[in-house]
Amino acid sequence: MFERDGQALYFGVTPVENIFLTELMPSAKGDFVKVYLAALFHAGQPGEDTNVQELAGELQQTPSQVEAALRYWERRGALSYIAGENPRYRLYSLTQRALTGQDTAPEADEDYIAFSENVYSLFGDERKLRPSEIAAAYEWVVDEGLSQDAVLTLLFHFKETAGAHFSFKKAGETAARMKQDGVLTAQDAESYLGFEDAVRKGAQAVLRRLGKRRLPSDEELALYRKWLREWRFTQEAVLTACRETTAAGDPSFKYLDGILSRLRQDGKPMDERRVERLLSEGDELKDRTERVLNALGSKARPASAMPVVEALCREHPEEVVLIAARECALNGAHTLDLMQKLLDSWKEKGLDSREAVEAHIQKVREQDAFLRRIYEACGADSRPGSADRARLSSWRESGYSDELILEAARQAAGASGRKTAYMAAVLTRWQEAGVRTPEDVSKLAPRGPSVQERPVKQVSAQQYAQRDYREEDLENQLGVNELFRDAPAEGSHT
Repeated sequence: MFERDGQALYFGVTPVENIFLTELMPSAKGDFVKVYLAALFHAGQPGEDTNVQELAGELQQTPSQVEAALRYWERRGALSYIAGENPRYRLYSLTQRALTGQDTAPEADEDYIAFSENVYSLFGDERKLRPSEIAAAYEWVVDEGLSQDAVLTLLFHFKETAGAHFSFKKAGETAARMKQDGVLTAQDAESYLGFEDAVRKGAQAVLRRLGKRRLPSDEELALYRKWLREWRFTQEAVLTACRETTAAGDPSFKYLDGILSRLRQDGKPMDERRVERLLSEGDELKDRTERVLNALGSKARPASAMPVVEALCREHPEEVVLIAARECALNGAHTLDLMQKLLDSWKEKGLDSREAVEAHIQKVREQDAFLRRIYEACGADSRPGSADRARLSSWRESGYSDELILEAARQAAGASGRKTAYMAAVLTRWQEAGVRTPEDVSKLAPRGPSVQERPVKQVSAQQYAQRDYREEDLENQLGVNELFRDAPAEGSHT
């Protein structure tokens, strides 16, 4: 007699009971809610016969996902499966079932009923459980694959550690982790939850060590769980590492995570003794870095300079590194890279001890002091360099006394051009004439042509590279000063 306008299919209204919105929907998965609402919609269309496959297509889900959702709502007492030639589902009035005390559908699963009774017994009068909470816990059995005993163990653990009115959502997150870690039985759950209890207590201990009086957040618990399980730190080791957080203005789990990340070593167990040793080594390296930076006069941050100093002290004795730092500072070069170049130059010369380096520096300083006397005597405006040092060493090795070298410098005072070349020619002529002292020079007969106008015989004392003393050669420098000739200004630091 009566029929509905076909347009009502699209422009009508599907009633949803408030009890569904307040009691069932909050604990249900989003896809499950979509299936229930779609079932309500189709149940309101007379004569329609939608099957699981069609419903899955409408909702862009797989048939197995739709069937899982229908089983969920069946356990919640919202509908029931009716077997027959054409299987179908019957939807119930949720309000009527709540008023009459019908918590489950008449055809409810016996396992679910037994599980519900066990959960109610677990809480007794401590907490009045809602059917939605029982159903949510049973999902951990169906969806997560946990045994009923494992779920009951999980609920008991939360009741004992967080109080009877704990969040079932939090417990569900733990159930998901249990599935991921392969914890399915009650025995495994007891061991796993004991670990979780240790995580909670350990994280609280860390917060107290950091000077914070509150409960750990989920993110902090996850970090602490990682430190113990993946990085294999003991609880005592984690607390020992907390002492390094004093450098932070507001110490946090994230800051501590960075410290532990640097300390962990290839998956090896990290106990308190090992962490203490590594921290002590770190303290020693920090102190060593500060000593080097102070000697260098550098304003670099110790944290950024530590890797460089550590590498230098592996290659050179620390006392040699400190000498190099002081030499750099004396020459106005406050950078680690120039200090490293100086150390490399010493290593090339085989200077690998404090005694050898100090003797080398003393020799260079003596040579430079004498070279300055030479420059003054010949009127040259020069600065001691590696080429001049090599030339001076060559003259001395050839038997020229310092007095004779200075006399040659005085005679070169009036010469034009390169005065060192003039001195070399004068010394060569004196050597051929048998001159050994300045007094012997006055006994020589006056020369004819100028020494600069006649060919000069090359002797062994002159067989070296005739380079301008101003030419820089960092790779082959023989002293110290060449490294700093183009050093950065005082305010520039590495």
